[in-house]
Amino acid sequence: MVEDLHFSGYETWVEKEGLPVYGGWGIHPPDLKLVPWDRMGANAALLHLEAMGDTCTDIVLEIGPGASTKPVKHMYEELVYVLSGRGATSVWLDESKKNTFEWQPGSLFGIPLNATYQHFNGSGDESARFVSVTNLPLMMNMFHNEEFIWNTNFQFSDRLGNESYFLGEGIMHDVEAGRHWWETNLLADAPNFELRPMEKRGAGGINLQFNLANASMHTHISQFPIGTYKKAHGHAPGAHIVLLSGVGYSLIWPDGKNWIGNGGGFEERVMVPWKPGSIFVPMGYHQHFNTGPEPARYLAMGFGGFRYHIGAPAMGTREDAAGMDKNVEEGGIQIEYENEDPRILPLFEEECIKNGSASKMREFLGKA
Repeated sequence: MVEDLHFSGYETWVEKEGLPVYGGWGIHPPDLKLVPWDRMGANAALLHLEAMGDTCTDIVLEIGPGASTKPVKHMYEELVYVLSGRGATSVWLDESKKNTFEWQPGSLFGIPLNATYQHFNGSGDESARFVSVTNLPLMMNMFHNEEFIWNTNFQFSDRLGNESYFLGEGIMHDVEAGRHWWETNLLADAPNFELRPMEKRGAGGINLQFNLANASMHTHISQFPIGTYKKAHGHAPGAHIVLLSGVGYSLIWPDGKNWIGNGGGFEERVMVPWKPGSIFVPMGYHQHFNTGPEPARYLAMGFGGFRYHIGAPAMGTREDAAGMDKNVEEGGIQIEYENEDPRILPLFEEECIKNGSASKMREFLGKA
């Protein structure tokens, strides 16, 4: 028998770590059962969502009351969103010069590449739970060497940025609507951070791009009003979306270009419900719908972005960046309202009624 030499450094690492792995199109991390993870000294699980792609994975981590994680460093980037709990994190290259910042539910921060860090739960009564998006699969598969990933001593001093970045301060880079970005390491309150208008995506939405810890990973936050939905757009797998506020759903369907599956167009659409704390990963064409009583805000993270174009097809190429809010008829990846499937609006109105809310989309669409 011929020996099968195919090898995945990441999949091999997952098997060795012994953590539970949860799948599906979307999931609600606050509800998951976690197990002790010796590497971090905390409870954890991995999320392998349907369209995660090959670059990023999600880690759910829980720190017990009054506990802390082990000090660790690693040769992969990590973006952390706090689901519950309060505490602090220390980050350092030199142990005598630690940067320590506090976090709370709704905080978002980046771990500088290969910097040592440690999380501390500030409550003696309640656990703290995070969901992280990391590019560990890409790095582990590229180098397939755990010693390199976890024990390399090279220091990326440029990733720390200004000390004020760990206090939530930053620099706004004004480009154009949908491309403005904020440079920092910490958003103390992501659900309430001020965003900018982004009219091209429709329905009175607002948006802002972020670069956290000078990472190669992409981050943006979008929000759209009560009783509305955004225009559909399409891209490859790899955009990990965490809901910060609002109740609703997203539709995902093949586009004949980026879809990985059986194809079939809108007839094979998948409806993914969401609420605060939910995470899902779309691929192909998809569209977001707010059926709840408050604005819907979500955080999107993935590999490659507007600062560093490194070829990640979900959102990191120059072509995707240029075409994200351009009509597909003009070579972009966005479907304008007038070209959307006629079943979308009636379905949305029906879902709004189920949630006790009312659609406002006919105002935006100019329909009676």
